[in-house]
Amino acid sequence: MKQDMRKYILGKLIELIITLLFVTLLSFLLMRLSAVDPATAYAKRMIGNPTSEQIEKIRVQLGFDKPLIVQYGRWAADLLHFNLGTSLANGHDVWTDIATAFPKTLGIVFLASVFQIFFITVISCSAFLLPWQIPKSGVRAICMLGVSIPSFYLATVYLDYFAVQRSLISVAGNTTFLSYLSPAICIGVFGASFYTPMLMDALEHESDEDYAFYARCRGLSERRLLFFHFLPRAALGLIPNFLQSIGLALANATIVEQIFSIPGFGYLIVNHVLDRDTPMIHAEVFFLALAIALCNIGADLIQWGIGRKKEVM
Repeated sequence: MKQDMRKYILGKLIELIITLLFVTLLSFLLMRLSAVDPATAYAKRMIGNPTSEQIEKIRVQLGFDKPLIVQYGRWAADLLHFNLGTSLANGHDVWTDIATAFPKTLGIVFLASVFQIFFITVISCSAFLLPWQIPKSGVRAICMLGVSIPSFYLATVYLDYFAVQRSLISVAGNTTFLSYLSPAICIGVFGASFYTPMLMDALEHESDEDYAFYARCRGLSERRLLFFHFLPRAALGLIPNFLQSIGLALANATIVEQIFSIPGFGYLIVNHVLDRDTPMIHAEVFFLALAIALCNIGADLIQWGIGRKKEVM
């Protein structure tokens, strides 16, 4: 058992390394194919109206004249020494900016996850206990609508109503932890709408199992069966998929943070892409890919553990 776990974890680590290599190489390739030359963008930002000689001199200083594989090799070597370079846009250390912005994004994703768990559990359990079919169908219809609405569109409508029309929240300067609640809700609506019908189906499936029939014969109430038997078993099967959705929430945060003017990781990515700030872009792509890949690996490990447990049983 332990040997199998070691092999599985080793395989996932190799998969992680290959994924990061592919994503970061793709980042370098896309920057090379971009119509905007980063050396030119940097020269215009520093000089204003640079000559061709000045641009070429800056290109050599920044190492952009080297072949792509050489640039990537130098960047990878610096990464192994925890050196991500200096931002071309503001001169800040890349590590410092990422360490400042990433916790804000994690806070938003954490709140979005809490919102999803609360919504999924409450709505699914309430629908299960209702004896009527019409409210359950209504919940499924609303969830279908929630899945169909993109997070960025929901964030735009949310901001227009609560900030512009009602003046209940601020459209700028959102730096307090409480202000993260609005983008967290907009990000969490998709996941809540997606997993609620799945948990409802899983609860119905558990209620039809043989153990549920014998438990009812022993006099256990539906509420006790729901909270102590059906819900734990049903939720266990959804945990791996839910972890993968956290990685999706990190990706969605890149746009939603920009809409709510929250200086998080996504806000950082969008601004530095516009500035063609290559050191920041490569580092941000690396950390975003790492976070999403770790969520997926965690989900796979849990799925593998559940499968091994069922085999033993």
